[in-house]
Amino acid sequence: MKKAAVIVSSDRAHSGTYEDKSGPAAKAWLADAKFEVDGPHVVPDDPAALTETVLDAIRRGADMVVVSGGTGLSPRDITPQTLDRLADYGIPGFGELLRRESLKYSLNAYLSRCGGWVKDGVLILGLPGNPKAVVEQLDILKDLLDHALKAVHNECSHRRKVDA
Repeated sequence: MKKAAVIVSSDRAHSGTYEDKSGPAAKAWLADAKFEVDGPHVVPDDPAALTETVLDAIRRGADMVVVSGGTGLSPRDITPQTLDRLADYGIPGFGELLRRESLKYSLNAYLSRCGGWVKDGVLILGLPGNPKAVVEQLDILKDLLDHALKAVHNECSHRRKVDA
């Protein structure tokens, strides 16, 4: 069974100012998609905390990490730049697709910095902190996720495997 970790990046949820609903929404979507899900883990909008929590999920064997929150434009929205620094490489097409398809729901899609990254063969998604939006974006990616997970592990049958 594929393993996923859900991380919520939110100062307000971390401090208890409000109850996060995006993490449980992502967890439910992933469970329905037959992932074994760890989390949600709520961290403040802090690069060090987010980095350590993502790396911990990778160490625990996650195939995919979903980070909900921190993809907007406010000064405390640090998810994309944190994942850029952490990742081995980004997946620009994921962000492009998510913004394009999210326009069906909101013009604010143009303000989103959501996207995809890869670190140590683990797929990382940076998605919105809104529960409705996180589910919409997982739905947008659902037909790509299986292939993406195989590709980052060099398990695509149509690709030539490279000897290490």
